[in-house]
Amino acid sequence: MKILLIADSHPEGLFNIQCLMQRLVQKHKTCHISLMAPKGLHSLARRLEHLDDLLVLPESNVPFKYFWFAGRQLETDSFDQAILLTRNWKPALIPWISGVERRTSWLGRFRFMSVNDARWLSRKQFPTEKAQYLSFADDHGESVNELPLAKLKHDPSNGAEQIKSHYLASERPVALFCPGGPLNKNQRWPAAHWSKLSAELIEQGWAVWLLAPKSDLAFCEQICAGLDREEQMEISNLAGRLAWEDMVDLMANSRVVVAQDNIFSHMALALDMPLVALSGATEFRQHLSEQVMQQARSVSSDRHCQPCGQDSCRRDKSLDKGGDKSTRGAPSCLQELSVDRVRAAILSMVPMQATD
Repeated sequence: MKILLIADSHPEGLFNIQCLMQRLVQKHKTCHISLMAPKGLHSLARRLEHLDDLLVLPESNVPFKYFWFAGRQLETDSFDQAILLTRNWKPALIPWISGVERRTSWLGRFRFMSVNDARWLSRKQFPTEKAQYLSFADDHGESVNELPLAKLKHDPSNGAEQIKSHYLASERPVALFCPGGPLNKNQRWPAAHWSKLSAELIEQGWAVWLLAPKSDLAFCEQICAGLDREEQMEISNLAGRLAWEDMVDLMANSRVVVAQDNIFSHMALALDMPLVALSGATEFRQHLSEQVMQQARSVSSDRHCQPCGQDSCRRDKSLDKGGDKSTRGAPSCLQELSVDRVRAAILSMVPMQATD
């Protein structure tokens, strides 16, 4: 059984695709899975378990002819099924042109010819992207009851090489901080809090690594600037300096990961790393097994409205509608999250001998 998966352009979707791979392997026992993804995601896709082959998906803004060429190049691969995990209509042409017998995806515009195993997307039945992806592994009418957790593999030799090439401290236990990622307004834990937490952990014998996209380089530099000169010797700012696969391998060399609800927290869960997730207005949501409940801690403030599950603070909304002005200038719930609470969560996740 040869299956072609065509990914969307956001990196978070790769974790849900890996769950789909688990379901396909479980169902078909022996199957060869190929993933067609944008070139920018290949670095992370190489760390997915059960992936046998990786192909390049043309960018959505390129001319139609590139998708035609991609389909013609796959004619000799003889895939039994293609599953399209993107809503864009152009990638749906690739398995149709290459002659894949079964082409599975959602109903959509311009897909009445290119997709012959069309599914109706019921957001009530499949509320999350993971459940929607997993539904493609089953036949029509089957329900998705079990939501497996994504699994990433790491390369220890590459992790050791990254530690050496970036002159990272390896004799101390490492706390990996991931302060970046796409976050809503007022939903970022303040840099001063990250600095204070770093100083307290460094004093207790930890080394701190900062992992973030290049867009958050200035924020990470602000965290480092909040430390004195001696403490700055024990913190390493890696923002914007690593490829996805290098981030995965370095994360596997840490003792605990501290992140907000973003791709870095999902990476930690997929690597079975101890995780402290900082929660604000949007509660850290995962369908967690009992094993992962022991692996992750979700830490939030004591505000009485927690968790509200909203993307923005309801206090701010009330001000916009002429509500109570006494809360003007009040910090968001995530800004109220104390350093002591986060540090206590970290120490509860790591055995005491890990810091000796």
